[in-house]
Amino acid sequence: MNYLAHSLFSNNDEFILVGQYCGDFVRGSDLDHYPEGIRAGILWHRRIDSFTDKHPANLRARNYFVKPHRRFAGIITDVLYDHFLAQNWHHYSDTPLQTHVGFVHKALQQHVELMPPRLQRFSRIVVEQNALMSYLQFDSVEQVLQRISQRSHRFLPLASAGDPLREHQHGLKACFDEFFPDLVSHMNTVIKLS
Repeated sequence: MNYLAHSLFSNNDEFILVGQYCGDFVRGSDLDHYPEGIRAGILWHRRIDSFTDKHPANLRARNYFVKPHRRFAGIITDVLYDHFLAQNWHHYSDTPLQTHVGFVHKALQQHVELMPPRLQRFSRIVVEQNALMSYLQFDSVEQVLQRISQRSHRFLPLASAGDPLREHQHGLKACFDEFFPDLVSHMNTVIKLS
């Protein structure tokens, strides 16, 4: 769900970027039919998700949510963290956000044939709606959660997740500020070792 964050760790490589996006759409360990860069991106995506799920700040962030939102805390914080990242992009990248988003759009458009069908459809929406830039506004977080809530009946509670997000925005921002520099450091190590 945190596609802006995943794109930050693309190492300015279009194939790794596409692989990062494939991460939520590809299951299993047999990745041999993908080009090397896309395989690396998928594996980096999984490393990011694993690190994120285990980080103490994110485990604390879950405590801001009660039923029916608590079981979706990971999804909700992923989306909210992309908002925080967009607002603080200059702290994490020397490339302006708009320039980076242009790179993402170009990569998604040029390599669409390498993506699973569901990602092909999703990537068109990302580009057409300029979704990554929209994360500068808090309202986009609520809109994204509304769209996810429409995917299936079990996701319906996400439609009302905006209220606890607004109520606990400052505490959740503190969790992000603790977590994200650690993720950057972790991924810098992953990238160096790759």
